[in-house]
Amino acid sequence: MTSVRLDDRDLLSRLVGIDTTSSRSNREAIDFLCDYLDRPGIRLDRVPAGDGKENLVAQVGPDAGDGSGLTLSGHLDCVPPGDGWTGDAFRLEERGDHLYARGSCDMKGFDALAVNAMARAAEEKVSSPLALVLTCDEEVGGVGAAALADAWPRERVLPRATIIGEPTMLKVVRMHKGHLKFHVSRQGEAAHSGSPHLGRNATDSLGGVLAVLETMAGEFRNEATATSAFFHDVPNPVLCVVGVEAGAAWNVVPERAEVRCSLRVLPDQDPMDVLARIEARIRSDVAGGDDWSVGCFNNNPPLCTAEESGIHQSLCELVGQEGSVGVSFCSDGGHLSRMGLDCVLWGPGSIEQAHMPDEFISVEQFLEGRRLLDQAIANWCGGAS
Repeated sequence: MTSVRLDDRDLLSRLVGIDTTSSRSNREAIDFLCDYLDRPGIRLDRVPAGDGKENLVAQVGPDAGDGSGLTLSGHLDCVPPGDGWTGDAFRLEERGDHLYARGSCDMKGFDALAVNAMARAAEEKVSSPLALVLTCDEEVGGVGAAALADAWPRERVLPRATIIGEPTMLKVVRMHKGHLKFHVSRQGEAAHSGSPHLGRNATDSLGGVLAVLETMAGEFRNEATATSAFFHDVPNPVLCVVGVEAGAAWNVVPERAEVRCSLRVLPDQDPMDVLARIEARIRSDVAGGDDWSVGCFNNNPPLCTAEESGIHQSLCELVGQEGSVGVSFCSDGGHLSRMGLDCVLWGPGSIEQAHMPDEFISVEQFLEGRRLLDQAIANWCGGAS
């Protein structure tokens, strides 16, 4: 148990100093946070998510059996640092009015604010429940949130109103597109390339498959739904080929061919229905299309929280926002909604800085995020401000 509470910047420094790239275990971060939040009144649950990863759920205040109170949610994983950094990607550096480090914006900045808010809430004894959900593997398709939604006992109700602290420049976002990763593959039979008739080349009709995907991508650009108006930059579903793989050697007939695709659907679309349309076109329009199989690799569902939901209305009022906003990137919101949570995205920093070399969050956004988050917690939980 620890009684020491770091200031927000120092806590952010500790969090970004732990390499939680999605390919690694996040247990070092979970261990640190469990020790940091081991305080009177805070209840902690470590929820295994496979592959050495864990989700963390912290709760303070009275029981949330009726769904009252507020849930804060963030992911602990980050994308690989990559090249192009002017400093150490895993050491917080303040230059001018920016805080630089991998994950500082997406989204350990919010994580630090939310963790310290939990610590203060325990000291101030909030009158309504406050929960904190920290997930793994959001960056690889919401895998941690999906595992949590499957594992969390239904009788242990979390506060329904949920803030997911993705970097939105503190705009309230109630919708985002879903991201379905799928592959189109064909199994052949290997043979020596000098005697190709003795095998079955898996790349036969690959060109036809790519042509269908290109045609449908163009058709999708002209497709609109009732939610298109909220996605000003890209108001349509998006289909993109992101990889093609076939063949092992110059002298071997390829025994397998695979096309990897990214499909981003609008919030009021069922991604599996759209995938079924793609599969039907391949089978009908490609010679030998029945030899190709379509499989889902990962389905991170869209988010579409009702405009009249309490959390959306409350936060819009807090920041003076009118109307609804949608974004084309994903979050854990689609999976957390399966737990009965009303989710909105709302956090400091800009998504334009995420996943880039020299990722940063501005000091102004960090401080304003703290102020507004405290007010939101006070509004919903009666304290922690």
